[in-house]
Amino acid sequence: MDAAVTPPLRVLVARAEGISAAAAQSRLHAFLNKYEDRRRLASNGGDSTISAQLEKLTDALNEEADARMKHASQK
Repeated sequence: MDAAVTPPLRVLVARAEGISAAAAQSRLHAFLNKYEDRRRLASNGGDSTISAQLEKLTDALNEEADARMKHASQK
């Protein structure tokens, strides 16, 4: 018989505050650098799926920032 599956914890949002794409990009880059450092030190190498998804998010934020800058410069 399989072990009982424990559902993930629910995170309830107590407060939300919007930030710019540039601020999100900066925070994400800092997080990715720290995450990669921890992943390299881990004996099993960490989860590459998480890294790939975070890199996709970073790329999307970069594209959004570039598009906004391009749009702003055309005005």
